[in-house]
Amino acid sequence: MDMRHQAPRASASAAYEAYRTAHYDQVFELVERLLRRDAGIDAEQLVLLRARTRLKRNAADALTELLAATSKLHSRDARGMGELLQGVAFARLDDPRSAAARFKVAGTLLPKTGPLRAELHFQRAAAAWIARNLDGAERSLALIELENAGDHLRPEIGILRGSIAASRGDISLQAAILLEVIDMLDRSRAPQIQHVAHVVSQIASLARELPSEALRDAALARIDAVPWTSDTAEYHFIALRSMAWRHALDGDEFRAFRRLKEAATAAPSSGWRVVASCDRASLANALGERRWGAQELRDADELAQAVDWRTLRGEERFGLLSLAELHAAADPTQALAYIARYRESGRMFSPVLASAADRRVGAQEAYALGIVQAARGDQSEATRLLLESWNVYDDIGYLWRATRAALALFELTNEKRWHERATSGIVSFPRSWLARGQVEPEPYRGPEVERLTPAQLGVFDLLVQGRSTTEIAGERSISAFTVRNHVKVILHAFNVPSRPALLARVQRAAALRPAPPNERLSLS
Repeated sequence: MDMRHQAPRASASAAYEAYRTAHYDQVFELVERLLRRDAGIDAEQLVLLRARTRLKRNAADALTELLAATSKLHSRDARGMGELLQGVAFARLDDPRSAAARFKVAGTLLPKTGPLRAELHFQRAAAAWIARNLDGAERSLALIELENAGDHLRPEIGILRGSIAASRGDISLQAAILLEVIDMLDRSRAPQIQHVAHVVSQIASLARELPSEALRDAALARIDAVPWTSDTAEYHFIALRSMAWRHALDGDEFRAFRRLKEAATAAPSSGWRVVASCDRASLANALGERRWGAQELRDADELAQAVDWRTLRGEERFGLLSLAELHAAADPTQALAYIARYRESGRMFSPVLASAADRRVGAQEAYALGIVQAARGDQSEATRLLLESWNVYDDIGYLWRATRAALALFELTNEKRWHERATSGIVSFPRSWLARGQVEPEPYRGPEVERLTPAQLGVFDLLVQGRSTTEIAGERSISAFTVRNHVKVILHAFNVPSRPALLARVQRAAALRPAPPNERLSLS
């Protein structure tokens, strides 16, 4: 037996296994070694494997490599696959016209049936989704004969079907599809780990947003079983922080903070580390741990200064919105600065992300800015923005986010409808911070209240609880006219123009006040 060809074949097998297990640096190393040793007939397949691996990380690098490798692809199938992968790269670089041209050439080279044709239909569908041509994506998917798809392509087809459903606003359908896909991956003898990581991450994200036990249990059963690698680190981070918030919504704060600690360790970039600190600050604040929340916020501020946000095209940029929300009550000016930095960085997400064209992004932006405007005392603009956010979240079924927006709207407007909607939503999260509220602070007794009479102080205490004029009048057994007169005096004493501005002023002072010992959960 000629032993000269055994080592290359063994190395090629190792390269394919490294690709399957999402160890992409190993793929590059093994392919390079093998090509230097003259891999013979497998050379063009190894060149294509390396290009596929590049696509997992950077479409521009993959395209450069594919263009340089054209002369190394001799067989008709290999040339067709090279054209197809160029089309994939162009689509991910947001160049649909060039992508379509490459796919057209690939169609003349690849077999009319079989796995290669199935992949061509799939990649055309994926490119159509990137361009948000949802009908075109579904038409291309309909051309695939599933028996020809192969084990590696079927999960990707399911993921894409879920993404199309989400882009149409049907998040529940996306969830159902992803649960089918994860079952399919469980049954596979050798699934691609990147597929498993991607699906588990998406299921965990949806488990955070939807009150679904099936999603929660599916994520919990797998999150610690996935063989995560550095090339799936972002999926790991997203899964961990998503499950942390699901634990919090279920009322399990200890597990929530434990998962957030794991997420901070797994954060794959400085931008995501900002997000991790913001998560911990937000949850600490929600549970009344003000001093702990303030420390986490200081850490997030420090980390954020070192990030070049304009170079990021991922969802870690939402960390700027979280920073704005966290600063709103205590420092509206700093909050607006973070909003400005977010806008300065542009709304340019990688086209392969749902965030590239998704109204959920607009809802998240509107909620953050609404909270900031409420703290600044601009009730009209805050109400408009929070209503915009609530409309999206309510429409797509993001119940806890809709509930949170309804609570904010009730605090701003004191309208009964928002109280009813918030109360209805909280029913699904009876043990969460949304239901319990934050730890009640001691009544504010800063220097401003020294100027108030006992009657005015009684009105002030009810006013900062968000009570309406009618409610205060009923509780204090005074007329609405008297209440309004007291309110004028109170606003003058605090030198603020409106009730929302007064609330923001008091909340800012409360945030700076040391927390009493019995409010500490000692979860660090």
